[in-house]
Amino acid sequence: MVRPFLRNFIIFSAVSFVLQFVWESVQSPVFYGGMPSVGILLYATAGDVLMAEGLYLLLGLVNQWGNWMMRALAGQDWVIMVLYGLVLSFYGETRGLWTHRWHYSAAMPLIPGTSVGVVPVVQLPILGPVAFLMSRWLLTRWGVTDGTEDVYFS
Repeated sequence: MVRPFLRNFIIFSAVSFVLQFVWESVQSPVFYGGMPSVGILLYATAGDVLMAEGLYLLLGLVNQWGNWMMRALAGQDWVIMVLYGLVLSFYGETRGLWTHRWHYSAAMPLIPGTSVGVVPVVQLPILGPVAFLMSRWLLTRWGVTDGTEDVYFS
């Protein structure tokens, strides 16, 4: 059903925004050599949230159920989250470095054999699952059930 899917999507997006903004705020001064403006942090966070929302939509299609997030995540969900996060983050970092949109300070640990930082690449694979779990926890606290009565996508 569309309604639980959208409700969960909005909650997930809000939780993702908070987590991604905090991550960007903490890592930026340490690894990028200074604190960027709030505008730059919001821009980076928006990109991170869009990638997380893409993951949400992908998992919705894979699970073919509008309220899929309210049940325990299956093994395939975890694999998809980690692989999606790693591939998309690595690509985004590589592209950002190649186009000179950012650079790292000497404090940034690099993935061996590359010029890509470890910390930004693990951001989505870590925060994606955390956002799903936190969103489900919030929805459960607000009385949302697992939604087994919801209609499956056809």
